[in-house]
Amino acid sequence: MTGQSARSESWSRYWASGELHSCGGSFAGNYDGAIGEFWSAVFAPLGAQDRVLDIATGNAPLPQLLVSARAADPASLPRIDAVDLAAIQPAWLARLIPPVRERLRVQGGIAAEALPFADHSFDLIVSQYGIEYSDLARSAAEVVRVRKPGGTVAFVLHHHQSLPVRLGRAEVGHIDWLLAAGNVFDRARRLIPYLARLATPAGAASVQRDPEATKVRTRFNESMRALEQRAQAEPAPDLLLEMQAAMGQVLGTTAQSGERAARERMQSLVDALGEARLRQAELVEHALDRQGVERLAASLQPASGALIDIGELQVRDELFGWSLRVG
Repeated sequence: MTGQSARSESWSRYWASGELHSCGGSFAGNYDGAIGEFWSAVFAPLGAQDRVLDIATGNAPLPQLLVSARAADPASLPRIDAVDLAAIQPAWLARLIPPVRERLRVQGGIAAEALPFADHSFDLIVSQYGIEYSDLARSAAEVVRVRKPGGTVAFVLHHHQSLPVRLGRAEVGHIDWLLAAGNVFDRARRLIPYLARLATPAGAASVQRDPEATKVRTRFNESMRALEQRAQAEPAPDLLLEMQAAMGQVLGTTAQSGERAARERMQSLVDALGEARLRQAELVEHALDRQGVERLAASLQPASGALIDIGELQVRDELFGWSLRVG
C-alpha cells in the first residue's frame, strides 16, 4: 500500500466513526466560539443563487453549520459541493428534508490538487482544518481556477502553536512510547499465554508454579507503573489512560476469551494507535506559521484592493487556529 493510500484509508476509517473534525477525541461536536462566529460572518451574505465549495470536508461540519444557520429559511440555502480525499458518507445528511438534501453534494475520493469542477464555478470556497494537508501550491492554483471573479475564499487552518497541534505532538510522543520495542504492549502480549492458562484449575496451578510467568507478570506491572507515572506527569494524558484501560480489559478477559482472541484484540489496539499516529503526525506536520499563512494568501491571487484578513482564533481561551479570508 502506498503512503497516499494508507493516508486515505486511515482518514476514511476515522470519518466513518462519525467524528465531525480531526480532534474528535478531545473536543466533541462541532467547534464553537470564535470559529463559529468566523463562519457565521462568512456565510451571512450567501443566497440561494450562490454556489459553495468545501474542500477536505471530512464529515462536512461546515455544510452542517450552513444548513443549521438557514433552518428557518431553507429556501435561502446556497448549493454546496463538499469534497474529500477520503471515502466519506456523513450520517447527518440522511436526516435532512429532501429540499435541503438536494442542495448538497458530498463526494469522496477527490484531491484538493485536482478538483473536478469547471473554471469559475464557485462564489465561496471554504475549508476547515483541511486544505493545509494538501500540496498547497497545487491546491491553491485549483482554488483560483474554480473561484468566480470577485468570489471569496475563507479557511480555518492549523496554527503551529495552537492547542490541537500541541495535543497532536504530545499524542505522537505517547504512541511512540507505547509501541516501543520491549515496552508495555510487548510485555502485555507476552503475558497473554499465561492468562489464557487460568481458564482451568490445572492451568492456573501450572502458572503459579512457573517462575517465567512471575517474571513476565512483574515486567508487565513495571510497564504499567511507568505508564501511570507518565500520565501523571503529562498535561494531556487521555490517550495513555485510554490505552491503560483498554489493555487491562483485554488481559482481564483473556481467560474467558482465549489466547487467540486476546492476541487479535491486542493487535487491533496496536493498529488503531498506528493510524492515530499517522493522523496526528500529519496534523503537526501541516500546521502553519504566519509566514506560511501569508504565502498561502498571496498564492490565492487576490484582486487589487481585495480584502486579505488573517487572524488567530481562540476557543475557551486557547489558541485554536488561523482564520484566512481573501476577497
